[in-house]
Amino acid sequence: MAGGRGKKNKKGLIYIPGDSVIHCLDPRTKLLMLVVFSIMSFLTTNLIIMTLIFAFIAVLARKSGLFTKWIHSLRLILPLIIFVFIIDLFFSRENSGFELISAQIGFIPLYATEGSLCFSSAMVIRLLIIAGISFLFIITTKYSDFVKSLHKLKVPPIISFSLGYALSSTTTLSRDANNVLDAQRSRGLEFEKGSVLKKTDKLLSLFIPLTVIMLNRSNQVSNAMQCRGYGSAERPTVYNAPVTGAYDYTAIFIIALFLLTVIILSNYLLI
Repeated sequence: MAGGRGKKNKKGLIYIPGDSVIHCLDPRTKLLMLVVFSIMSFLTTNLIIMTLIFAFIAVLARKSGLFTKWIHSLRLILPLIIFVFIIDLFFSRENSGFELISAQIGFIPLYATEGSLCFSSAMVIRLLIIAGISFLFIITTKYSDFVKSLHKLKVPPIISFSLGYALSSTTTLSRDANNVLDAQRSRGLEFEKGSVLKKTDKLLSLFIPLTVIMLNRSNQVSNAMQCRGYGSAERPTVYNAPVTGAYDYTAIFIIALFLLTVIILSNYLLI
C-alpha cells in the first residue's frame, strides 16, 4: 500500500525532490531561464532555430533526472497543441509554397499550403518551449525556496507570497483533483464513457467538490497567516535564504551564450 500511495502522490504537475544540477540552482537562476527561453521562442518562427531551443530545454530536463516525468507533463497541453495546429494550418495568412489541402466543409473553406504547415508547426514548437521550460521550473523548484528567492530580489512580500502560493497551488490542486476523481470512481462514476453532454454533467461532480476544497483551503491559509502575524512586519526576514553559487554563474553564462547564438541565427543566418 505504501508503494501505491507513493505512486499516487506523484500524479500531476508537482515538485519532485532531487539532487541534480538543475535542482541545486538558485530559484532566481531558474526563473531567469524561464523568462529568457520564453522570450527566445518569440524571436523567430524558423523551425530549425525553434527546434534547437526546444532540444536545449530537453537536455536540461535530462540533466534534472526527471526527463520521463517532464515528457509526461507535456501531455497536459496536448489538446491545446492540436487546436493551435489545426487553426494555424487552415486559417493562417501564411499561404506561400505549394498547395497541400483545398476543401470545403459546409460553409467553412479549408486551405493549407507549405507555408501554413511550417507556420503551424512553429506555433506548436513555441507552445512546447514555453510549457517545457515552465513545467521544468515547477518540478525542480521547491515552493519555499522560490518565495525566499523573491524576497532576496526585494520583491514586495505580498507579491512574492502570491506568486509562491500560486506555484504551490499547482501541486495541491493536482493532488485534490486526483483524490476527487478516485473518490467518484469508487462510487461507480465513469468519466471516460458517455456522450459529451453526459460527460459535462459528470464533470460537475468533479468541479463542485474541488471548489469547496479550494474555498476551505483558502480559509485555512488565511487563518494560519493571521495566527502567525503575517503583514505585521514591514520587511520580514528570511531564514536560510538561497545563495547564488558557481553552478548559477555557469548556467547564466551558458544561457547568455545560447541567447546570443539564437539572436545571431535569427537575424543573419536563417531568416
